[in-house]
Amino acid sequence: MNKFILVGVDDTPESQLALHWAVEAAEARGVAVRVVRAYLNELSRWPALGVEGYVPPPMPLDEYEQQVEDAVRYARDRLGYEGGSGWLANNDPAHAILTEAGEAEMVVVGTRSRNKMSAVVLGSVATSVAAKAPCPVVVVRGERRTGPVVVGTDGSADSEQAVAFGFEEAARTGQPLRVVYCWHPQDQQADSVASTEGLLQNWLAESLAPYRNKYPTVRAQASVIGGRASAELVDLSATASLVVVGSRGRGGVAGLLLGSVSQSLLHHADSPVAIIRPHEKH
Repeated sequence: MNKFILVGVDDTPESQLALHWAVEAAEARGVAVRVVRAYLNELSRWPALGVEGYVPPPMPLDEYEQQVEDAVRYARDRLGYEGGSGWLANNDPAHAILTEAGEAEMVVVGTRSRNKMSAVVLGSVATSVAAKAPCPVVVVRGERRTGPVVVGTDGSADSEQAVAFGFEEAARTGQPLRVVYCWHPQDQQADSVASTEGLLQNWLAESLAPYRNKYPTVRAQASVIGGRASAELVDLSATASLVVVGSRGRGGVAGLLLGSVSQSLLHHADSPVAIIRPHEKH
């Protein structure tokens, strides 16, 4: 297998959920899984190394290697011997994953439960990877479950890629698809709001027509919702199997890490979140 899904693992239960998600996704796509276990060689960076009286702590390389071996074995048990490979990287996790991401079809990472440290953990790994990886990034939150694939769209290049990804995922998994356009009505008359919603609904239906033709088996529903996209998509994630959004969306500025909607989902969604970046033009 030449194509692969890249997954980052460590010693946390969350990374095991990410590994399981990645293997199931690879099995559905007929591709391999490549495991990355990253660590920092703190001894090479410690400024006091060599100072008299300082005794550096041992590095548990055997434990790291065992974690890689266990993850690769799990992948091979499901995908065959050629379906699993691994790399123990002496680097920080985000940099190690991004080093391998250039050849990957998808990157999968886990994230901690929602707590006071969530922002710190996400800031160092998931957010950085989602912002910079040249392929789709799935951040796994919670147990894998059945439910609709929810896609947030706004007509931007990022969200068009997200819609395509959502249709593909729904077709592979057999789950229904819900494509959502969220808008925030200002101080308008009721008839003006209704008229605008009607225009948006027509636009959304027309924009999805080519995908419906390409994926006739996908049960797709299009919805225009009044409200902030970040809040509405977080609410929909409660019953979703996956939420898919672009990395920035309309109004995003090139160079920013992630847009506010994708950032909010990474921190608050109750389902895995796929962040899709536009394909680079060469």
